[in-house]
Amino acid sequence: MKLTYLFPHRLKLLSGIVFCITSIILLTALLDDLFLFEKFELKTTVFALNETGIMGQKKTFSFIENNIIDEITMTLFILSGLVFAFSKEKVEDEMTEKVRLDSLVWATYFNYIAFLFCTWFFYGVLYLNILMFAVFTHLLFFVIRFNWKMHQIRKTNCDEE
Repeated sequence: MKLTYLFPHRLKLLSGIVFCITSIILLTALLDDLFLFEKFELKTTVFALNETGIMGQKKTFSFIENNIIDEITMTLFILSGLVFAFSKEKVEDEMTEKVRLDSLVWATYFNYIAFLFCTWFFYGVLYLNILMFAVFTHLLFFVIRFNWKMHQIRKTNCDEE
């Protein structure tokens, strides 16, 4: 019995567009030291399990005022990235499954090797930024590697015909 854990192919285009747009926004925010999110405000009251204020005061289980642009962007990135990465291809066969698995393993190794490098050579606030972006780089590495390998396979198949 074959398990179907992939999203339908029809979701791939829309999720890919949203994923690319949010990737550009998040990478721009990283290069801009995260100040990009301060330029655009969408302040609202949110429930916080834990929040540490500017002066070090801590609040737990409280409602706070917060700019939620970064949360919206991260949520869109993660959801669209998951749907894009794990949507069926037009032709979903054993080769595609193998490329998907190999790409996932490669992305995991690559992400953690890069993360270990950053652990030893970056410190302070920059390291905290790297921690935050390590969450989404795994998905980004997987999508890039998988689509690059699938492109190589399609190109090889076209050349043989």
